[in-house]
Amino acid sequence: MNFRPFLLFAFLAIISTSVFAQNKISPNHISLRTAKSAESSSAMLVERGGASSTKATGLLAIEQDAFQLINVERSLAGLSALKWNDKLAKVARLHSRNMADYNFFSHKGADGLMVDDRADLLGLGEWRAIGENIAFMKGYPNPAEVAVEKWLLSSSHRNNLMSPQWSDSAVGVAMTEDGKVYFTQVFLLRK
Repeated sequence: MNFRPFLLFAFLAIISTSVFAQNKISPNHISLRTAKSAESSSAMLVERGGASSTKATGLLAIEQDAFQLINVERSLAGLSALKWNDKLAKVARLHSRNMADYNFFSHKGADGLMVDDRADLLGLGEWRAIGENIAFMKGYPNPAEVAVEKWLLSSSHRNNLMSPQWSDSAVGVAMTEDGKVYFTQVFLLRK
């Protein structure tokens, strides 16, 4: 039996509990992961069963809020702002919707695709590097602020958010009927 995955999980659980205790945010409400690969991710803004325009507008506002908060943090650190990329938004929304529809939280989609595969599938074009942050939560009045705050508290997420190598980015958000909010942010460095 291989104990390495168990030890890694136990370590991450202890660290997460410590971070959440310091910030008084329940670890049952938020979970974060990050991945960097040589390729991309994608998404669609379509709610299960068809979304009302009000709900779709609300999700777009959450995406834009998160994106603006990230650029504020980059500016405070002396970094250039990321440029919103509509093609990356489709990649990000596709993955967030996939996680919401199939009730999972991972960089690997239910179809087995990773961010680079999703980017290729949606015809993103040529790029040198691609990265992805994901977040999941429920029960927060301003999920964009919480997602960005938690990404900034995680060294691997912060490295993606604050890396000077990225030029283009977008955030995709999906929400389930019971209020779970899934975030995917995709970063891109063009060739």
